[in-house]
Amino acid sequence: MDVNSYQTLNDTRLRWLWGIALLVQLFFCITQVGFFHPDQHFQLIEFSSWQMGEPTGATSVWELTSHIRPTLQVYLFSGFVDVCRFCHINDAYTQLLILRLLFGVSGLLLFNAIGLYYFKSDKKLLFLVLLLINFSWVLPYTRTLFSSEMASSMVFFGAILLYERKGAKTLYVFLIGFLFSLAFYFRFQVAFGLIGFGLWMLLIERKYTRLLPMAIGFGIGLAINMVLDTNFYHQFVFTPYEYYRVNITEGKAAEFGTASFLYYVVMLLLVIGTPPISIVLFYYSLKGLLKQYRQPLAFAVVFFIVGHCLVAHKEERFLYPVVNVLPILAGWGLSSLLTYYEQAKTGARRFLKNALYASIALNVVTLIALLLNPIAQTVEFSRKLTNTFKDSNPTIYCLGRTPFETESHLPLTFYRRNAPNMKLVRINDADSAQYLHNAWVVTTYNDAKPKLPLLDSLGFKPQFYSSAALWNINKFLQSKEIGTVNEIWVLYKKD
Repeated sequence: MDVNSYQTLNDTRLRWLWGIALLVQLFFCITQVGFFHPDQHFQLIEFSSWQMGEPTGATSVWELTSHIRPTLQVYLFSGFVDVCRFCHINDAYTQLLILRLLFGVSGLLLFNAIGLYYFKSDKKLLFLVLLLINFSWVLPYTRTLFSSEMASSMVFFGAILLYERKGAKTLYVFLIGFLFSLAFYFRFQVAFGLIGFGLWMLLIERKYTRLLPMAIGFGIGLAINMVLDTNFYHQFVFTPYEYYRVNITEGKAAEFGTASFLYYVVMLLLVIGTPPISIVLFYYSLKGLLKQYRQPLAFAVVFFIVGHCLVAHKEERFLYPVVNVLPILAGWGLSSLLTYYEQAKTGARRFLKNALYASIALNVVTLIALLLNPIAQTVEFSRKLTNTFKDSNPTIYCLGRTPFETESHLPLTFYRRNAPNMKLVRINDADSAQYLHNAWVVTTYNDAKPKLPLLDSLGFKPQFYSSAALWNINKFLQSKEIGTVNEIWVLYKKD
């Protein structure tokens, strides 16, 4: 460790910042159950159950038979489950809580280490960058996700940090090539970032002797993953080719919708802090990139974003691999922003100060709202339901669908095994509920919305919600004839 890093780590303000950041991250890991997108669950967790020969929902998704899903992360999850069971931790919700804690804290350490590496010589900029990394409203949430996007992000940017620190040694270059192959197999789309890093090596660094050991490391990782995929699918398969063939050549990805080039630009305006100051930071990030274009991180991030902008099918989660390093880009432009502020006229300075205060307030509100209200409301409700009836054998009547399946009725088998004695009976219409007595009924707000007055008149009393706050927000939105939030659940009891 150099002198600057040692002195920085002993800075009292930074210790307080990291202590609070760790608490925030831990709370997010505890509260944010479930998944952001069904792919995170079905193509990893349910695939793992299939690989282990257990009841699974994997057979309900087309990716299994198409052989397009790389299985490295599936095997890692299977190994994690085996370790949990060896330690007598069999509860599915507890297993995933532990996994979120491991993932969230690892991500916190990694991205803070990257910030420390790039800004250790300027404590003021470092403090501001770390504030953005640790407290930008959505970033702590993304670090809890055991998803292909975040696994790839952590390995890819961890490898770049290792290269920056140890790239002069051949053994480390070999290891970095191996890590790049793992990042690629976690998420094929990280290839855009790999292209950017490769061009940086060729055009800027120009240390060509490092290419061979890196290529050997990458090739070994490629071979290992081909063995894993072949073993999983019980036939030889090269998943990168199958993924490209199905999604690009055959146009499967386009079936899920397309969006314009500007889709991701709008997202980038919103994720580092909140508007209006996030828009200012985006502008100065571009200025910072022009100054720091010789950095490998700059090449990797720019090529990753531009590559995704050119792909027709777009989702916000596709940019998750780079969102935690965007504060680094903002940091490169912060010195210009601070200089402008010091030299600006009174009116401009007042505007920027008010914009900062407004953004801080909005960021705090959204951060707390996310912290207290899990995005995966269905999984949160099934957790509450399972804990409520864990010592009994209830019959639960489900209006529309059960809390152990997605909106499109894909079965969440991994969680369902936690409640094997719970009998779930579907009823297709709230009118059928009038014949029930001494019964439990579950439903979502949107499924029951037209019949909520009927359920109240029949004597059904709410016992608990997936989120009482969001349920009440839905009632307000409905009163104003505004669209309501999906997936907000309730347990009713009728005596």
